[in-house]
Amino acid sequence: MEGQVTSAATGAPIRKAEITLRGAERVTAGTMPASYNATADAGGNFTIKDVEPGKYRLSVQHSGFVSLQYGSRGPNRSGTTLSLAAGQRMKDLSMRMTPQAVITGRIVDEKNEPIVSASVRTLRYSYQMGRRQLVPTGSAVTNDLGEYRIHSLAAGRYYLVAQEQQDNWEATVDASASPAPDGYVATYYPGTADPTSAALIDVGPGVQLRGVNVTLAKARTFRVRGRVEGRHDANVSFLRHGEARWMSVDNGEHAIDQKGNFEIDGVLPGTYTLSATAWSDKKTLSAIQEVDVGEEDIDNIVLVLAPGTELSGHIAVESGTAPSLDSVSVFLRPQEQMRMMYSSLIGHVHDSAFSISDVISDVYHLQVMGLPDGYWVKSIRMGDQDVKLTGIDLTRGPGDSVAVIVAPNAGQVDGAVLNDRQQPAAGATVVLVPATQLREYQDTYKTTVSDQNGRFSLKNLEPGEYKVFAWEDVEYGAYMDPDFLRPLEDRGQSVSIQESGHESVQLNVIPADSAPGVQKDK
Repeated sequence: MEGQVTSAATGAPIRKAEITLRGAERVTAGTMPASYNATADAGGNFTIKDVEPGKYRLSVQHSGFVSLQYGSRGPNRSGTTLSLAAGQRMKDLSMRMTPQAVITGRIVDEKNEPIVSASVRTLRYSYQMGRRQLVPTGSAVTNDLGEYRIHSLAAGRYYLVAQEQQDNWEATVDASASPAPDGYVATYYPGTADPTSAALIDVGPGVQLRGVNVTLAKARTFRVRGRVEGRHDANVSFLRHGEARWMSVDNGEHAIDQKGNFEIDGVLPGTYTLSATAWSDKKTLSAIQEVDVGEEDIDNIVLVLAPGTELSGHIAVESGTAPSLDSVSVFLRPQEQMRMMYSSLIGHVHDSAFSISDVISDVYHLQVMGLPDGYWVKSIRMGDQDVKLTGIDLTRGPGDSVAVIVAPNAGQVDGAVLNDRQQPAAGATVVLVPATQLREYQDTYKTTVSDQNGRFSLKNLEPGEYKVFAWEDVEYGAYMDPDFLRPLEDRGQSVSIQESGHESVQLNVIPADSAPGVQKDK
């Protein structure tokens, strides 16, 4: 494989760009896909030799430029899958990297005094769990002059939010303190606490945008006080309901004092998730509680730490000669994905049995990884209930043993994607969308990317009714949003997957400019 890396802005070669060729096909649990690396020479040229035949994705990175996948239409987009045959020589691959952008400015108070150590983030709308929401893309902390600099940004349209950070690592709880006064709150550029009134900032490739200043706004805020019972070294997390830890300005972390007391200031009205976590003898202790903050301070919350539970089960093959399952793993994913990803959520199968210890009280989906080709998960039962879609509820203590039934008659769909000139469409995102009644379940969607010849294949499919779509450019997860998919329903091709069935389809790609919501901001 041979190619060249250049700057999309100047056309100049990029010396010392790091190129990675990584396997794109599913691998056995516990193993990594094949990977090859190269470094561009003074002319931006690279060569990768002795590559095993298979399907790969090619990416490149270099400081000062946005990381790029070959064939992608922009950042955070999948690139073209490259199918390499034995003895094949692929030449003249062009990788054009876009210079990164920078935003700088000052964060000040109402008297134009600098806010020191304020957290500043850039945000863009992105699909997460089928919902379009603001997601952080870059961050910085102000210096003693209130100045910040957010770098490594791709060209695009951003919102910017700033917030004064609390000193969460020195817990000083004073029960006699007066009610919380008006405080500085998260403020969106150019100076509003209401995200719907925020202004978009247009940033071009390689641009250094200066003078994006924000004056922090004030609002009536409240305090939340309480204590953690069980350990005095626990971490307390306080996040707005539905907000992920990685979306919080200060990661939602708050310290407790030597008596287990905690105090959280500057809280706006709303619904929050309060949790505490500690570790003892390699075991996780946790507690979680929903908190509704109205128009007054909240006191005397008590979080009682408790150890996690153990989930055990077995995997059985429905019929035929059972293959070895020792390479299979099971994985627990919180149903509310905005929660933190807990530890100890992976169990390895041995002699068809598995167990996962130290599982924190929550509702989980169980995923099975590393099944042999041709197999699919037919049912997951806990007691007399099928929990494959509804999830495993461990909020009321340990559950019954889990029985996973896999079947050897999975289906397959392959085919070709064509553009409007009836030519192969390379790098198209192909999505197998389930029947309407199953679309709320993330695990029922299957995706892949067409190769350089417009070909694609989706294997190990559960029998059922689907529609297959192919997009020239689509944001990951957009197709899980009913509002996004509704006007495009007639662009999908219906397909019925039978047991052991092998279907072939020919798809017309949906052009990037005809997909609603693509690269648009609210």
